[in-house]
Amino acid sequence: MPFRITVHFLDSSYQASALHRESAEWPPHPCRIFCSLVSVADPADPVQDAALEWLEQQPAPLIRVPEQSAEADSPRAAWVPVNAVAARPGHGLLPGRTNGGKPKVWPQRNLGEPVMEFQWPAEPPLGVRAVLEMLAKAVPYVGRASGHALVHAAVVPDGPEDDAGWQVWEPAEDATGEVEHLRVPYGGYLARLRQAYEQGQPAWQQAQSHGYTLRGAAEPEPDQAVAGPYEDLVTFAFPPSFSLDPRLTMAVTGSLRSKIMGLLETAGHDVEAMTAIHGHKSADPGTRLCAYLALPFVGNKHADGRLRGVAVALPHGLDPAHRRALLAILLRYERGLRRLAVPTLKQPVPLTYVSAGSPVVDSLRSVRPERWTRPSALWATALPMVLDHFPKRHGREIEKSVVTSCRLAGLPEPVDVEVLHQGSHVPGARDLPGSALRRKQDERPLPGRHVRVRFAQPVAGPIVLGSKKNFGLGLCVPVRQGNPT
Repeated sequence: MPFRITVHFLDSSYQASALHRESAEWPPHPCRIFCSLVSVADPADPVQDAALEWLEQQPAPLIRVPEQSAEADSPRAAWVPVNAVAARPGHGLLPGRTNGGKPKVWPQRNLGEPVMEFQWPAEPPLGVRAVLEMLAKAVPYVGRASGHALVHAAVVPDGPEDDAGWQVWEPAEDATGEVEHLRVPYGGYLARLRQAYEQGQPAWQQAQSHGYTLRGAAEPEPDQAVAGPYEDLVTFAFPPSFSLDPRLTMAVTGSLRSKIMGLLETAGHDVEAMTAIHGHKSADPGTRLCAYLALPFVGNKHADGRLRGVAVALPHGLDPAHRRALLAILLRYERGLRRLAVPTLKQPVPLTYVSAGSPVVDSLRSVRPERWTRPSALWATALPMVLDHFPKRHGREIEKSVVTSCRLAGLPEPVDVEVLHQGSHVPGARDLPGSALRRKQDERPLPGRHVRVRFAQPVAGPIVLGSKKNFGLGLCVPVRQGNPT
């Protein structure tokens, strides 16, 4: 029988900001209720930890919220204590002192009924169930601290339910369809939350996302797409049973670039003149460079983030003669690109060219060009991007850095940016260690982050962001967003 947590708000509003802080979060993210349970749990009690670990291992829950709900006309405002951030704070840091400041404001959602439900498909063991029921009763609020609520957990009977008056959000099997991405618990989430608390990091940066669809929602009308920085994507698949650790991304793409340079020289081309292909600095700062990519398996509940192939992205404006030469050595010269040497491997890896819609690699969706080129207004990193500069420690400088990276990549300025300190927005996408984010040991150790960017209208891919975009880091996957309300 399903396990359900029901939240009854004492006020007819849901107070939780979306990451961009301009509107209320909607629908509510399942991480909200999980974090509420963690906040009242005793970290020294292994029994409570075991119950929370059972819950984090479950599939993403179904969400039921009132159908009659809307963004509030005005945000909620309240005076809040000033944080004491020093052991012996001075006059300006004492809790409650505002020093002529302004009240805090945050968006809120007006609810037709002050109730929402989160439902997991599996029935917990009796001991786990008893602990989760106890923790739920102890939760004082969900979302903002002012969102006072009574929370109840119980097992409910199987069978169809009356959805009249409800919006029902269901976990999507494919995270790249017409979906809304919500932050959900996952295996190891409890440990990350505890670690983040000790390090003074925000909880939302530890989350991972899962796609959700609104039951009964109509298909949105497609918008006209904006051309991205690349005109073509030529992809090659590894053998079906073969994959590589994503930590080798830069080694793989560096080897791909070197292989192509060698083939061009062998074919008699003046490689030094092909600035856009070899990527060295050009006298023309407007020259768009080719990008050498490694293609990970992401965006599916079974995704493991491992590399399944490679690709070369050809930019708009590439010299026609250089374009013909590059395509010739990739596809025709001496039967085209068929093998690639990879560091740490004794034997070269066989490659198979993948044309658009090729049925030969139907089971390897990650290596099909349309997987990475489909226009979308919402894009999320499949491989973490390396920031173009060091952001300041406080404020939203890191989001501004991503906006700058979009401009440097030849993209429109995004209308919304979400950056995670750990984890990713796409199932299967991996965090990478600092050693995997640098081509040379003496390079600046710029931070790597998984990000999600939203543009005003769909943009055609591929999209690659950050200081290592020409070597595949910052590769994004298109995500179509459904109707959130």
